[in-house]
Amino acid sequence: MKKLRLLLEYHSSPIWVIDEDGSLLDNGLPNELKKHQDLDSLLEEIAEEYDSLYENSDAYFGYHGFQGESDKRIFFDKISQAINLIRMYAGNSYIIQVDINERDF
Repeated sequence: MKKLRLLLEYHSSPIWVIDEDGSLLDNGLPNELKKHQDLDSLLEEIAEEYDSLYENSDAYFGYHGFQGESDKRIFFDKISQAINLIRMYAGNSYIIQVDINERDF
């Protein structure tokens, strides 16, 4: 069975589509889930917010993190909401693997 892996990477969608053999098929929602605009928009928002945690210039690339604990909490609430929507919309079509841990931030 194919897998939807939730993983945060700079300048990438937080969704990774993995084939049965473990090969990466795509970065982003599979076509059958793109019709759910609420999920698609939420994932774009999460990706943009994650990217904003970093500074990327010609001279420097580095992690700055959240402005405060409330910003961090709001961000992870969005991730929880996205996970719930993915499970609801994907049903039993995919294995859902979440590789995002709040303690890493």
